[in-house]
Amino acid sequence: MIFTIIIILILVFGFTRGLHKGLVVEILNLAGILLSTVVGFIYTSPIAEFALNWLNHGNSTLGTQRAVKWLIFGILVIGVWQIVRLVKSILIPVTKLPVIHQLNALLGGGINVLSSYLLIFFLLNLLLMIPNQAIVNQYEQSTVSQWIVKQTPILSDKMIQIWDEHSNEV
Repeated sequence: MIFTIIIILILVFGFTRGLHKGLVVEILNLAGILLSTVVGFIYTSPIAEFALNWLNHGNSTLGTQRAVKWLIFGILVIGVWQIVRLVKSILIPVTKLPVIHQLNALLGGGINVLSSYLLIFFLLNLLLMIPNQAIVNQYEQSTVSQWIVKQTPILSDKMIQIWDEHSNEV
């Protein structure tokens, strides 16, 4: 019963958040997170290597190298995120036009319900992997959580396959 209430609240909150923010902002937020992370991972090492060679001529401790890498990663992520914010500030006025505004809001609500559903799906599968009887009891009492896990078979099968492939590595 508790799982059902939590799931419904997450889905309702996801819809209202998406309705308020809109599709354009939700997509730009997702793209911004992905892009800033990818840029950070790709360019951190080369820039850090250049910076360490320029500052210390290659004589640096492991702690200094890690600190410089974290600093550069943070700067890259923040820099890309600021560019995404600039793009959002340019596009948001367009989404305020009458017909576009309603469509943007409804599609934003829909996309956020979908992403909330996927988050719930992954969390439920993760919780079910934990050998805890209280969690299993809550899952068995919640028809909504059972429906989510059982009615998303492609993702469920893929998660089981990935878990089986990598369970020996732990």
